[in-house]
Amino acid sequence: MKFLRLIGAFCGIGSLLFCGFMLLYNPYTHSSVEPDVLTSFTVMYLVPVTLAIFASLSLNPKLLIICSIWALPLSLYCLATPSLFKFLVIGPILLLILGIIMLKNKRTN
Repeated sequence: MKFLRLIGAFCGIGSLLFCGFMLLYNPYTHSSVEPDVLTSFTVMYLVPVTLAIFASLSLNPKLLIICSIWALPLSLYCLATPSLFKFLVIGPILLLILGIIMLKNKRTN
């Protein structure tokens, strides 16, 4: 279970750093991020991924699954873009897989 904690924390922190980098230092535009874009990314991606980090460290698989499903719609929308934003889908999918594995391990114990 410690290995799953480590993978979940690493995946969540990596997702946060990648999203923050893409929002603040977008290589496709030299202007700053509009406030409505920043708000939508915060509510739909950054908050659930932050909660998912907490859920993976506290071994709460149900919260981890809920947070990854919460972040998935924006990630799937970004997957349709032809830019680097399409890689934002990797974090929630990995967190969802980890949540399912943690839930199965918790039920067998």
